Amino acid sequence: MEPNQPRTAGTLNMVELHHRPAAADSAVGSGNGMLAPLDARVDNLTDRVFEAIRDSIVSQALPPGRRVSEAKLAAELNVSKTPVREALLRLRHVGLVEAAPKGLRVISASVRAIRDAYEHRAGLESSAAWFTAHRATSAQRERLHEVATSSLRAAESGDSAQFRAEDRVFHHIIAEFCGNEILQRAVDNALVLTAVLRERDTPSTGDSISCASEHIATASAVLAGDADRAARNNADHILHVMSLVLSSHTQRGNVPPGTS
Repeated sequence: MEPNQPRTAGTLNMVELHHRPAAADSAVGSGNGMLAPLDARVDNLTDRVFEAIRDSIVSQALPPGRRVSEAKLAAELNVSKTPVREALLRLRHVGLVEAAPKGLRVISASVRAIRDAYEHRAGLESSAAWFTAHRATSAQRERLHEVATSSLRAAESGDSAQFRAEDRVFHHIIAEFCGNEILQRAVDNALVLTAVLRERDTPSTGDSISCASEHIATASAVLAGDADRAARNNADHILHVMSLVLSSHTQRGNVPPGTS
């Protein structure tokens, strides 16, 4: 649904990651806490290992707080330690695993983790929207507005799966069109982190119509070349989503807002 871009080492392709075929779910395992072996012949094995571990964190085959072992993951995935080591380094950089007394562990759900992730993303995407409003071509501005409109149409029709797909594309292409590869990679990593926290810990937050309307507001500002308004609208939108996720998180019986 978006323009093709070159794939470089260390770059996460968000649309590929979130629009993976159903067969890729086999890497999550069968509910026994183990990961299914991967085909070691694939072109980019590190990406496949990254996605397998990421999906296992979402499904809680690797539950919050679980220590992750490089050797054990390599054995379960039937790969060498090298792609596992590289994937774990990337996962730590994204924020999905953290340092533990004996290696690394999967991050646990908390208000602090959700707030930090979304505030970080809001800062990055505010900058990305500002630069996109300055640098995007006419075709790119139109493309962004089309995706925003599609997200609203999906929300109004109650098609939550289509809304989520359009939402992911919308935020990815704001970063893609900003003209800054370092910022784009940072936004993509922030999107991976917030997507996992949302899918794993608060899978349903509602209010997709208001979120889609906020997409329209940001896209309209970009279309008009109003960089300050685009930046402000996008940051406000992400912080609004954060408030929805935090509310859902507490309603599910987790710790109250303001605690970690």
